[in-house]
Amino acid sequence: MKNNLAFVDGQNLYLGTNSENPAWQVDLTKFLQYLIKKYSVQRAYYFLGFVNEDNQELYDSIQEAGFILKFREHNSAMMSKKKGDVDTDIVFDIMKRMYKKNHLIK
Repeated sequence: MKNNLAFVDGQNLYLGTNSENPAWQVDLTKFLQYLIKKYSVQRAYYFLGFVNEDNQELYDSIQEAGFILKFREHNSAMMSKKKGDVDTDIVFDIMKRMYKKNHLIK
């Protein structure tokens, strides 16, 4: 059994699917099942920009699909910016795990 992890950039997933004509919705439960079956993923992390209370329903649906939510922390000056830029957070998280040789969150 492999200990693979998945790291999803939620903003890129959303923008990539909504830029199509017509736009389409991703069934996150089916997407996670695909990752588990195809890549033997044990845990899947879904990275988003800063927390917004208005999006609680979205956060709940992502967690109910089986993803672990990770939010980017912003300082107060950045809170008004729309772009989350979680790409570097994902890379940093992976590098930290490799350095610590911690492949699964405990």
